Amino acid sequence: MDSTKRAKPKLEAMIDWVQITFKELNYIEICERILHFDPIMMEYENRGRFRYAGKYTFSGIEILVPPPDYLEMGYHLYMTGSACRSFEIYLKAQGRTWYDFFTDCLKHGGKFTRLDIAIDDRKPYFYIPKLSKKIGKGECVTKFRNRVFLDNGTTTGESRGHTINLGSGESLCNMVFYEKNYEQSVRSGLPVESYGLWNRYEVRLRKEMATNCIRTLVERKNICFIGLEIINEYMRVVVKNPNDNNRARWKTWKPWQELLNGIGKIKLSMHPAPRTLEQKKLWVSTYVAPTLKMIQIADDNLEEESLKSIIEEATLKTKHLKLVKDYISGRSEMENVENDTKERGG
Repeated sequence: MDSTKRAKPKLEAMIDWVQITFKELNYIEICERILHFDPIMMEYENRGRFRYAGKYTFSGIEILVPPPDYLEMGYHLYMTGSACRSFEIYLKAQGRTWYDFFTDCLKHGGKFTRLDIAIDDRKPYFYIPKLSKKIGKGECVTKFRNRVFLDNGTTTGESRGHTINLGSGESLCNMVFYEKNYEQSVRSGLPVESYGLWNRYEVRLRKEMATNCIRTLVERKNICFIGLEIINEYMRVVVKNPNDNNRARWKTWKPWQELLNGIGKIKLSMHPAPRTLEQKKLWVSTYVAPTLKMIQIADDNLEEESLKSIIEEATLKTKHLKLVKDYISGRSEMENVENDTKERGG
């Protein structure tokens, strides 16, 4: 069966952001020992972030380079959510898992400064606006001191989903709950209905809490502890008991308990993202191709070449050329890795 036609799991977890500092490895060693990349794949840019002097990049994956006068900063591996999806292409081609990757990082002295774990709920167990109301009414026992509720929308009254931010972005742990289907709809321009019901719960860990979580992941090779040992430690949604002022004694809200029970059974998933150019090709195939076909038919009948002219006159920016370059390099690298695996009998 075509994998694009398979039903998506109702609940699954993914690695959605990773930042690691290495003080025992240089850029080439990080490529070879951690990423298992040929360093030649990476392209240097003379600008960094977080006070780093520059960065090597490929497919959204960044290795930040310390300034010459402050090498003690070490090299910093930086992967956002989209970069994690891209990296999974290579993990799969290499026959590795996130657990293997994390093991290599710890083995070489990597210190995790940020780790995001995303849990996608396609059931869903509850609606985000309902959760917002319960938290707003104090029906939540939590360690988080800060909370922000966002009702995203347009001036015309069109809803763009709801978001709950719990905790500070500077703390060791904070969480974000939002309607992922609306976010995807805004990004793609496709109707929100095309994504179905879809909540996302993100657990964002920093510094020693991130590193400790990674050690537990590597030791257990299981992610289900995130529900009971992290989420449940920081918050519990409850049902108000008007006869008892002690919220700690209030019963857990049933949908919340069912969510935690579900998280206790999930495994770490990987969703290798198609190359960004492939995503554009899919979008063209689905939504633009009919128009292109009509122009082509008209051209054929009128013996014109307007479609060819449209393509030839299009202007590509640097970012577009980089997409093409990354796409070609990525395909070539994947084929090399797969061929090496076959030759080794893997």
